[in-house]
Amino acid sequence: MNKIKSPFLWAFLLFILPIYAHSSAIRGVWITRWDIYSEEHIVQMLDSLEKANVTDAFVQVYGSGTAYYDSKIAPKKYQEFDPLSVFTSNARERGIRVHAWVNLLYMWDRQEMTDDEMHIVNRYPESVLVDDKNVSLLDYSIDRLKTRNIEGIYVSPSSEIVYDYIIFIIQEIISKYNIDGIHLDYSRFPGREFVYDNNLKSAFMEKCVISVDQLNEVSTEKLFGKNGVKQLKAIWQILPKEKLNELVRNIYTDVKLKNPNIQLSSAVIADVESAEINFYQNWWEWLMGGYIDFVAVMAYSPSLSVLKKQIEKINSKTKLENVVIGLGTYNQTIFNVKANYEVLARYPVMGFCLFSNQSIFEKRGSYSYIGNSIFK
Repeated sequence: MNKIKSPFLWAFLLFILPIYAHSSAIRGVWITRWDIYSEEHIVQMLDSLEKANVTDAFVQVYGSGTAYYDSKIAPKKYQEFDPLSVFTSNARERGIRVHAWVNLLYMWDRQEMTDDEMHIVNRYPESVLVDDKNVSLLDYSIDRLKTRNIEGIYVSPSSEIVYDYIIFIIQEIISKYNIDGIHLDYSRFPGREFVYDNNLKSAFMEKCVISVDQLNEVSTEKLFGKNGVKQLKAIWQILPKEKLNELVRNIYTDVKLKNPNIQLSSAVIADVESAEINFYQNWWEWLMGGYIDFVAVMAYSPSLSVLKKQIEKINSKTKLENVVIGLGTYNQTIFNVKANYEVLARYPVMGFCLFSNQSIFEKRGSYSYIGNSIFK
């Protein structure tokens, strides 16, 4: 075999090969639950996705504790209509892979709580997260949620009830529908101060044989010393991340036992520093630990310089081969998306995903443009 000697040719190959590699990579679109309201609309969307050369559709089928499929576990949005069944059958005809998008910990919006007894929050209110003042998110007013910039009600990743419930939801979807993947969302805490639920406190007590509420007491410092208390506090800070990691790892194991061909993925925060510091979402550890197949980073900024910095920071944490870049289409023109894509496609990523279908479908000609330029 002849060796390539020209440095200019090497430079050209390094520039162009990643673009060619994307021909078989993920070209995806996120489709929210508000966009799967009728069979006619679903078929129209899929016709557009096919024109756009979309390979993967991430379809939200469990959000705000409500099922958009035929569930026996969670409250159903529609009694006589099964959006996931319609979507999967029509997607198969077009060769589009379907990933069932499931909200992991975020269970209710900023609105009056439903009185449906089947809803997870009503069935298991003890699973709801608690803040650093020992106030449950259930006791937050809608205005307070908005003021604190919290989407709504979250449940605890350290709750065995939450784990069992989510696993039942996922197994129900896998067993009933011909899907290609499970896609997790809100696989994080809503903020650093929401880690004081009894489930997490009990885990700390079991691990350290002391209550987290005792860490600042004088008697604790006398017993363990300043360094001992410092180490205990460090364990408490790490524990939420460990519990979240454990939940994702257990879900991965259960999914693969059910069907090893099902891909497990998650939408994750693109800024790795913010993900770790503010939300305990060390998602690169999921990739390195081998308990998630790929992630889709929510890199929604219109600014190319911001996007490049985010990806370079990600690359300092983990390889990019199992990272899908999620680009926002709701906050910029499709032409700006294309310009950013052309630069980002030079990175050795797994593919791209657009958020969201609603912002594209409503703009006439956008999907045709995507198929002829971005996903060509």
